[in-house]
Parts: sequence; structure tokens; C-alpha cells
Amino acid sequence: MTILAWIIMGAAAGAIIFLLLTLYFLAQIFFQRHKLKQLPERIPKNKRKRKRWKAASVRFKRKYRRSIMYSIVMLFLAATCSGGAMYASYYQSINLSSDDSALIVRSYYLLRDFQDELNKAAQQEENEVATQQNIRYLATTLAAYSTKHASTLNTKEGQSALNRYYASLSELGVNATLVSGNFHGNRELVDEFLSDIERTITYETTAFEYFKVNQTKLEEEGASDDE
Repeated sequence: MTILAWIIMGAAAGAIIFLLLTLYFLAQIFFQRHKLKQLPERIPKNKRKRKRWKAASVRFKRKYRRSIMYSIVMLFLAATCSGGAMYASYYQSINLSSDDSALIVRSYYLLRDFQDELNKAAQQEENEVATQQNIRYLATTLAAYSTKHASTLNTKEGQSALNRYYASLSELGVNATLVSGNFHGNRELVDEFLSDIERTITYETTAFEYFKVNQTKLEEEGASDDE
């Protein structure tokens, strides 16, 4: 469970506890007011009774005022915790989970590497065996995205965007695995898969825009790794 999930659970639990305490102190308000009303309206003439009457009156009024103050404080804390839990839940729903974040960062580089390897294969820039091995590795890694699904904590729109992207990556990988030995020198086949990659990138762009992924930063990190 993530830290954010613990925060949401803690805030929700706090809201419930403070709400129950609010109800308790509200009940105390009515109880102390009832006690005050039960006191004789006229101050007793007997000195001892008058002393007890004053002591009881002061005690009930003090408890009454204290209950009002505590109920306001508890209500404020309940509202604060409730608002915090709702905001944290909303924040979680529109941001990538740590697993999804790692998956899309990896897929970003896998797609570009696959693109580069296909172009090398078409132009026969490298040894055919090495090219086939690289393409097969990238294709099977992409195909593994068939087991990946977006976090259910995201919004429906966010889940849909990510799942479409994962499905497209998987389909691309599966199809490429089946013909991984046919790319070398085959410009027509390479162009067909490059077109599929571009289609997958449109799904990637949709997911990146929804979750506000900094693609420029990914490009810069990729460029620095190549140096």
C-alpha cells in the first residue's frame, strides 16, 4: 500500500472519529441544558441549599459551554480530515501510480528503441543475427504488456487511456515477435510496423497528456543516456 493510500485511510478514519466525538459533545450540550432546566428557578433561601444550587448551576454551565466549544472543534477537525481525504483521493485518481509510472517510462524508451532497430534492419546497418536478436527482445518485452492493467484507483478516463496504450503495445509486440526474423532488408515490412508504432504513439500521447507526463524530460534523459 502506498503512502498516499495510508494518508487517505488515516484521514478518513480521523474524520469518522472526530464526527463521533462531535455527536457526543452535541449530546452533552442537550444533557447539560436539561440539567440546568431541572434546577429550581428561584434561588433557595436556605443557606446550604442555596450553596448547592449555585455550585450545581456553575458546574452545569461550565460543562455546557465546554461541550459547545469541544463540539465546534471536533466538527472543524472532522471537516478538515474529510476534506483532506477527498482531496488526496482525487489527487490519486488523476496521477499515475508508481507501477504505472514505471511501466510507461519503460515503454517510452522501448518504443523508440524498437523504432531505431527496425530502421537499422531495413537499411541493413548491422549484422542480421544481432538485429534479429535485438528486435526479438524488444518485441517480446512489448508483448508482455498484455498482462498490464491500469490502477483501478485512477479515474475511468485515465484507466481507459492507459489500458488502450498497454493493449496497443502488447499487440505490436506480439505481431513483431511472429515475424522477427523477416525485418532485415525488408523495407515494406518495416514501414508497416513503423506505421503501427506511430499509431501506438498516439495512444501514448493521449495517456501522457491526461496524466501530464513530462515527455521533454524523458527525451532529455534518453539523449543523455545515449551520449
